[in-house]
Amino acid sequence: MTNNLSTNLDEKLFALNIPGNVVEVTTTEAEKLGAFEEDALTENEALDASQETSESEDEE
Repeated sequence: MTNNLSTNLDEKLFALNIPGNVVEVTTTEAEKLGAFEEDALTENEALDASQETSESEDEE
């Protein structure tokens, strides 16, 4: 199983080097590649934070 995963992953990594190519990976493959859960602010969260900062500065 591990060897098959490595072979498939190698093929997918090779395919990623082809411009415009879209490659789907499994959760296991993504973890093996070092993928991470996105925890950045959303656009709305960033705007809200920026407005809170502006309001605090206006009060001073």
